[in-house]
Amino acid sequence: MNTKPVINREDEQRQISTVLQALRQSRVKQGQPWPIVHLSGVAGIGKTTLLLQVQQQAHALGLPVLWGTVRPGAHIDAVASQLLSDLPSPPLSPSPGERHDPTPDHTTPGLAQLIPRLRLLVHQQGAAVLLLDDVEIGNASQLRWLVALLDALGKETPLLLVQTAAGSLPWSWQTVLNRPVLPLELGPLDRVSSALLLDRHAPTLAPEARALALTWAAGYPLALVVLADALRDGTLVPRQPADRTRLLEQLTERVLRHGVLGALPPAERPAVETLLRLLAVPRRFTAMLLQDLIEQFVPEWRQSDPFAYFFLPQQLAARTHALRWQFERAGYVVVAPVRHLLQVLWQEEAPARWREILRWLAAFQERLTARASGPERIRSLADQLAYRLLGEEPTRRVEQMPSVLASLHQEPQAVSLQVVAALQQDQDLQAALGEQASDWQAALQALEREILAQEQGKE
Repeated sequence: MNTKPVINREDEQRQISTVLQALRQSRVKQGQPWPIVHLSGVAGIGKTTLLLQVQQQAHALGLPVLWGTVRPGAHIDAVASQLLSDLPSPPLSPSPGERHDPTPDHTTPGLAQLIPRLRLLVHQQGAAVLLLDDVEIGNASQLRWLVALLDALGKETPLLLVQTAAGSLPWSWQTVLNRPVLPLELGPLDRVSSALLLDRHAPTLAPEARALALTWAAGYPLALVVLADALRDGTLVPRQPADRTRLLEQLTERVLRHGVLGALPPAERPAVETLLRLLAVPRRFTAMLLQDLIEQFVPEWRQSDPFAYFFLPQQLAARTHALRWQFERAGYVVVAPVRHLLQVLWQEEAPARWREILRWLAAFQERLTARASGPERIRSLADQLAYRLLGEEPTRRVEQMPSVLASLHQEPQAVSLQVVAALQQDQDLQAALGEQASDWQAALQALEREILAQEQGKE
């Protein structure tokens, strides 16, 4: 087992440590059930690695730990078999003072054996930690299995369940499980932590290869490890076109097709990959934009019923966990690590097509802005300007920044200033611009001063 500390998960570890400390001391309000800790994130983001760290933290506190991995396609009772192998055998007769509640009749055979032995463990040790890796939140049989287990043990039994899943725990699960949930969604690593992880896997990378790995992976742990494996022996040189192509192929195969899309049947992955690549271009999208975008660029995904476009993002999210609704942008987005990887593939493999889609998006947002009002107008204007800028040739972006912003002179001062503020705070846009981000910020600040000066002159 890897005993090295988890990189850049200090906040998650701190929250879990607080719960573990309370469990060790059996501190819970009378009548309050123990929470479920739910770790979520796309494939390869580091959920299992963090679960290993939880295991170590629990052992350090003297808490017994049981680990079960939910194998895709396997019956859920296989988890019970894994857990039973770590449990002491039950005594022939109850110990004095030990409570042996009857096991519910509706449990599976595996649960019928697991429940009394879990009760015995908790009775003997005072508390226990149950770790479940790769729970399928779309699987009804797994939900029934968990409900039967937790209900049989009782809400106040000092057993902490920590589970990982690709997606956040649905409200339907939370309602049926009837326990508080501590949701911890894992995002990309920061730059410092990414460098530490890369150095752990490939400590002697040449500076050029190291910089490329950090830029392409952008904090996605699986992508970092794939690039470290590929670059470690020095046979692939990033500046060589053929070697660069091989690196991109490995990222696509191992991270995208076998990682993000790994739960899909192999025959379905190419079509879903095509759609995900397209949806990684917009900064956000709604059903209306999705329909026009698909009909323009991937007509093979055209839906026969226009209402189907409302449900398509939800279906993709449920099957890949790579999409989500973002409230602050009022639209769907591809999750950060996957979106960045797909954008790298676009810009390396088909930069002209990438810019064509961005220019089309700018025109779409211009039409939308003409009939939008309020907050939606602010978002549409900001998106329109971002698409216009990113759709320029990289070598021409800096000189085009003033003309990109010129349309804001026609807006009321309040609107212009809100758009400028939104663009100044847009971290995704800053990351996409890279070294040009400082020039963009300077252009925004100059425009802000100009708008304020014009308004003062009117007064």
